[in-house]
Amino acid sequence: MKEDNIKTDGNTFTAMKYFIGLFCLSLATIANFSYAQATSLAGATTIHYKILSERSHKASLFTQGFLIKDNTFYESSGLYQKSQLVSYPIAEPESTWAKMTAPFTQKQRIPDRFFAEGLTLLNNKLYLITWQEHTVFIYDATTFSLLKTLNYTGEGWGLATDGKYIIRSDGSNQLFFHNTESFALEKTISVKYKQEAISNLNELEYAEGFIWANIWHDNRIIKINPTTGEVVGALDFSETVKTLKVKDGESVLNGIAYDVDKKAFWITGKQWPKMFLVKLQ
Repeated sequence: MKEDNIKTDGNTFTAMKYFIGLFCLSLATIANFSYAQATSLAGATTIHYKILSERSHKASLFTQGFLIKDNTFYESSGLYQKSQLVSYPIAEPESTWAKMTAPFTQKQRIPDRFFAEGLTLLNNKLYLITWQEHTVFIYDATTFSLLKTLNYTGEGWGLATDGKYIIRSDGSNQLFFHNTESFALEKTISVKYKQEAISNLNELEYAEGFIWANIWHDNRIIKINPTTGEVVGALDFSETVKTLKVKDGESVLNGIAYDVDKKAFWITGKQWPKMFLVKLQ
């Protein structure tokens, strides 16, 4: 909202009512859409899991991309003028104060005009996409030095790799498979459950031969056949989310990192104070 467009108290009140109305309508739309998808996925196979452990997570991070390599977390954090790429060790100090103040191992600020989104790692290169700026940044995973930038068409939400392609989501039910060198689009698949499209696909991870995806504003992670796009199972983290007592409506589940050594997943969310190591059962 631009201040120079508001001239009087009456106009201010009208403008505020307008934007509050839009915000409420947006929330209602999300809620209705999430309920519809919940109904669509009601019959999906439930994937049971056990929480093995938990660790702190910096609540300042608006988590977009999340992964593990060599006992190190790599994470991209979004929002305009606040976007960044960071890394930090899985192991953490014991004291609460040390946990809160522990510095990042590496940190790279993203230019203010970009909104950082998904992140993946391949051949010691970190690929970081942006929301609406049609740009992918490629960094050296060790030094965080920028190697090159490439462009693509459409929005960027989540990112993952199967070793052959870089896989991107854009908030729809489509997944886009990009060339690892040029980022040219090579193929797409439609994600569905019993022929019903499953949209709002966000953060991605490729593990155990499947694509795992957060659904935006939903407490579930779905397991996707990478060849057919069919949803073959779902994990529900609703009870875990309740324990966090987050107040910001945008502090949603959004972080999937597969720990190869433990054969388990680290799960977190935007501005969450914790992350959880979960083992599928």
